[in-house]
Amino acid sequence: MKQKNLAIVIVAVLIVAVVSVVAYWALSNGGETTNGETNVGDASSLQYSVSIVREGESYETMYSAKNIGTSDLMIRVDISTTEGDIVYIVNGAQQKAWEYVGDEWNDLSDAFSAEWDMWNTTVQGYTDNLSSWTGGDWTYTDADGTPVRIYDITVNPSLADSLFEP
Repeated sequence: MKQKNLAIVIVAVLIVAVVSVVAYWALSNGGETTNGETNVGDASSLQYSVSIVREGESYETMYSAKNIGTSDLMIRVDISTTEGDIVYIVNGAQQKAWEYVGDEWNDLSDAFSAEWDMWNTTVQGYTDNLSSWTGGDWTYTDADGTPVRIYDITVNPSLADSLFEP
């Protein structure tokens, strides 16, 4: 049972890494703005969804971040796959991290620094690269030929602190 959970965690980490790299690439290289009403560069919170289909597997990811640009940054990544749901939370305000895999929460707080470094860098990259985004979806094909859609992008949504706890 533990080996199965370990395999699920490894696959989940790989999925998160791929989605993060692909989204970072897309946001820094593509997408047209449509309405000029938002300014992501000044965002204190950000939420969006990413949809990819790779090797017949569909991945739907919702990314939420609060307190961007502060040491109290809180991040939540919700991944839906055909294998089940996976959630990662890094809470800078509490200096804690968790993952949800296989219907249970696992405390990753012992690895908080590594989780913080990875996700803080990711949030900063998204925020920097979305600075000229003003509306609409980002749709593109990654270097592997995989279609990627970034949608439901919301700047400064009201996100409850409880969203960033297990």
